[in-house]
Amino acid sequence: MRKRVSGLILLLLLAGVAAAAVDQKKAYELIYQDVQLLKQQILKIETKVEKAGEELASIRDQLRDIQSQMKLGQADQAGLKEDINRIPSQYQALLDKMEQMTLAINRLSEDLLSIKTQLAPPAVEAAASKPPAASKEPARETKPKKKEEPVRETPAAPPALDSNLSPKEVFDMAYADYAKGNYELAMEGFKIYRQQFFDSPLADDALYWIGECLFSLKKYNEAIEQYNLLIFNYPQGNNIPAAYLKKGMSFTELGKKEEALSVFKLLISKYPNDEETRIAQQKIKELTSGHERH
Repeated sequence: MRKRVSGLILLLLLAGVAAAAVDQKKAYELIYQDVQLLKQQILKIETKVEKAGEELASIRDQLRDIQSQMKLGQADQAGLKEDINRIPSQYQALLDKMEQMTLAINRLSEDLLSIKTQLAPPAVEAAASKPPAASKEPARETKPKKKEEPVRETPAAPPALDSNLSPKEVFDMAYADYAKGNYELAMEGFKIYRQQFFDSPLADDALYWIGECLFSLKKYNEAIEQYNLLIFNYPQGNNIPAAYLKKGMSFTELGKKEEALSVFKLLISKYPNDEETRIAQQKIKELTSGHERH
C-alpha cells in the first residue's frame, strides 16, 4: 500500500515538474517574442531617427543657402542704392554737357548768321528784315516817315541790335510788346534777344516768355516744346516752377489729363513751397473732380 502511495506521489511530482517545464518553456517563448518585437520597434525608431537627422541636415543646408542668398541680396541692394544715389549727379552732369553743347551750337549759329549778314547785299538784307516785323510793328516805327519805304526796314531786330541798343533795352522792348498783347512781335523780339545775347542772365527769361507768347496764342504744343527747352537747359532757373505749371496747363488745354496730372505732381514734389505748387494742387483737384463726374 505504501508503495502504491509513493508511486502516485512520484507520478504527481513528475507531472507537476513536466507542467512547470512546459509553462516555463512557454514563458521563455513569450519573452523571446516580446524581445524580437522590441528589436523591430527599436530598428524602426532608429531608421526614423536617421531619416530625421538627414532631413535636419538638409534643412540646415537650405538655411545656409538662404542666408548666403540674403547676404547677396543685401549686397546687391546696397549696390543698387549706390547706383541710385549716383543717378542725380550723372543726370546733372548730362545736363551740363547738353547745355555746353547747346551753347556751342547756338554760338556757331550766330557766327554763321553774322557771316551771312556780312556777305549779303543791302537789298537782300532789306528783304530779310521784313518777315520778322509783324503787321503792328510799322505803327510804332513808321509814324515819322510814312512815305519812305526804307523806314519800315529799320524796326527789324538784327540791324537795331547791331547798333546802340543794350540787351536790357531789347528785352524790355519785347516784353512791352507782350504786355500790349502783340504776342507775335514779342516772340520775335525774345527770339532775337536769345540769338544775340545767349549768355545773358535773362536768356532763360526770354525762353520762358517765348513759351508764354505761344501759350497766349493757343499754340500749346509749341509752348510745351519751349517749356521743355527751358527746363532742360536751365534746371536752376527762377522760371522753372512757372514753366512746369504752364506746361501742365498746356496739356490740360490739349485734353491730355494724364500728362497734365503727371506734370503738376512733379511740380509739387520738386517745389513744394512755391506759389505755383498751390495753383497746381488746385488744377489737380479740378481735373480729378471732373474725372469723377464723368
